[in-house]
Amino acid sequence: MSMLIDPERITYARELKGFSKKDLAQKVDKTPSAISQIEKSIIRPDTETLMRISLALSVPPSFFAKKEGRRYINLGQCHFRSKRSVSQAKRKQSVRIGDFFIEFVDFLQQQGVVFPEEKVSGFQSFQPKSMEDIEIIAAELRRFWGMSLGPIPNITRLLESKGIIVTPIYNSCIEVDAFSVWAGKRPWVMLALGKTASRARFDAAHELGHLVLHEEHTPGCSLTENEADRFAGAFLAPRDSFILECPRRWDYEAFEKLKHRWKMSIQALVYRAYNLGVLSQHSLRKAFISISQSGQRKDEGTEWAKEQPTLFDQALELICDKVSLSEIASSLCVSKTDLIGYLNDAISEDLLARLDKKSEDQNGQLVFLRES
Repeated sequence: MSMLIDPERITYARELKGFSKKDLAQKVDKTPSAISQIEKSIIRPDTETLMRISLALSVPPSFFAKKEGRRYINLGQCHFRSKRSVSQAKRKQSVRIGDFFIEFVDFLQQQGVVFPEEKVSGFQSFQPKSMEDIEIIAAELRRFWGMSLGPIPNITRLLESKGIIVTPIYNSCIEVDAFSVWAGKRPWVMLALGKTASRARFDAAHELGHLVLHEEHTPGCSLTENEADRFAGAFLAPRDSFILECPRRWDYEAFEKLKHRWKMSIQALVYRAYNLGVLSQHSLRKAFISISQSGQRKDEGTEWAKEQPTLFDQALELICDKVSLSEIASSLCVSKTDLIGYLNDAISEDLLARLDKKSEDQNGQLVFLRES
């Protein structure tokens, strides 16, 4: 059995669980050095060690089988929107969740599901040399996608309709706000959906900015993050239309109304007004003092319903009569419990329950056939 394994799959499974090499070593009674040598293919684990690793990572031994042509997301190519305090282990785990969803998409395509055509790479952007260039690129992308200059009702669905796969970041990785990457010839955006509705929308637009502007850039530098922020503001609130509605001075009630129209936080709207030259630096400072004193900096108050990805719901609805949750888990070589955890924010509770019930019904049928 050990001769058939792919060491990369062990690393993938370990990082998917959020384990360090030391964590896994303790669970299988090995040294971290031994785990490192196994993952580097310096030594091959015996069958007993492989079974222990399998149990520790909650995957069947078949999970470790080599998959021809399989390429994993490169952590160094991901544009992360997160605090510097986020551990490398959490970043790796969030990226491996992305890898899981790539395999999930492959599974759905094998079942005959056709995803929307990717419409990002066809957009002819250019290397921005100033923030004014960012404004132009954001406006051009709206035109390229046939959009008006008004507010975007649901940016998550917009991205999905353009062939961008939007997936939730797993609950244990919520410190990772968001990240984006090109993988499997598709653009992917991973979002932490537990935050405010306005913040999640801005994160989605920010990551779209990375996909459009920074495919060839090294992720993580302050310039690319600032450019993505400017793109997000320009894409969500286009200058030509937003500037006509924006107050010329700080007025909380006026910006509160704009918040619900443009579906952006008051803080983001204030920055947008400042970037467009509508608010002065004095007004910007006055606005943030007011926002801080009112507690709105941490809590934006009442907002609209949070956006949720719908692409996986639509895909599974097409095949829910043909497959069960257990069959999906078996095909992806993960436990049903882990599968539910990964899919929990990606599909509706109703659909998840129906797929789970189908698993129970099938198990019942198998028992009946054996008894007969």
